[in-house]
Amino acid sequence: MFEYEFTCANNINEVIKSLKVHGIAHIPNFITDTDLVMLNQEFEKILLSDSKAIFSQAPHPKNPEGRTARFSPWHVDALHDFPAISELFRDAFMSDVANKYYGPHDVDLNDEVFITHEKPAPNPILPWHFDRVQSIKFWFNLTDTTEENGAFEYCPGTHWEGHYRAGYHLSQGTAVQDIPNDIDIDFIRNPVTLELGAGDLLIFDSDGFHRGGVVSPNTERRVLRGHTHPKGVRRYGDRPLSKGWWLSSLLNLNKWTGNASKRIVGKDVAEKTINRKLNK
Repeated sequence: MFEYEFTCANNINEVIKSLKVHGIAHIPNFITDTDLVMLNQEFEKILLSDSKAIFSQAPHPKNPEGRTARFSPWHVDALHDFPAISELFRDAFMSDVANKYYGPHDVDLNDEVFITHEKPAPNPILPWHFDRVQSIKFWFNLTDTTEENGAFEYCPGTHWEGHYRAGYHLSQGTAVQDIPNDIDIDFIRNPVTLELGAGDLLIFDSDGFHRGGVVSPNTERRVLRGHTHPKGVRRYGDRPLSKGWWLSSLLNLNKWTGNASKRIVGKDVAEKTINRKLNK
């Protein structure tokens, strides 16, 4: 497998530097072959299990034959039902990275873990986008993954643009779930396809532009990814009278100021970035 400009040693300061500059860090061989066997066994189990640690199980929203599950490694039943996956996402190194990246703000370390099993399909797993809810993600492929079986793609350095896009829309009174986040393809520059070995750790700021690739016939993609959020970050839906609720209300003066709070853009060059709900 490849090394990248953002390939790092298992070293906190090196990883944080890479995340700051590129928005992404790659650490090869984070998981041993023995642990990979156990993780793959639990991966198959968790997609069908009735464990109370699981939030949801569903067909993949964009991959017709794919399956997804979402669970908490911190649930009281997690270590009993899925010990290998739960211990992996409680890892002290991940905790150190998250706390260093967001410090002095507190974090919710891997408070949700996604399990996705994608099968062959003609289209990319997801379009180019940045996430509406702020996070860094800890990502593992459980089999060797290349462009042929849907390798993850990322535009290094765009996490800063995503920060400012999200901040702009939120200050304008846009609710988190309504942020335009599926990126106009004309603005995708210098993307990198992450061909990773099974057990490599990929850490990335999800404000950077990213997508899943195309899973070719006779292949599959197995992914575990933990989402780590700054504690108290706005999620989908604001509590009444919370700060986010006030920003989204008609009391936000930015909703009334028109071009006084925006740069002016001509209609013939306006971008086509849209909210995921509008992307058919």
